[in-house]
Amino acid sequence: MGPLDVEGPHPVIEWHDHSFTHAAFVLDGIFVNESQFDQTELYFGPGNFVCGPKGQIMRHGASPEQDCHCYFLTDQPFSLHYLDQETVAKARH
Repeated sequence: MGPLDVEGPHPVIEWHDHSFTHAAFVLDGIFVNESQFDQTELYFGPGNFVCGPKGQIMRHGASPEQDCHCYFLTDQPFSLHYLDQETVAKARH
């Protein structure tokens, strides 16, 4: 666990998954999140707690208007697996 600073404008990390359960507590700015189950980006401000289960396909980052600072919590060591568009399309349908 530790700080996660996402600097703008809109540096959304492309579609990926993690091999651990994780959460971000938004300290300031706007955190943008979209998962394989969402039909649109969701926006979370300071004080929000955003969770992601192990293996869920997602993308997230700061809003176009400002940087975002979060506290990032995990239940295992950090790993990030980027996914190709075909894998994402299959998971989202």
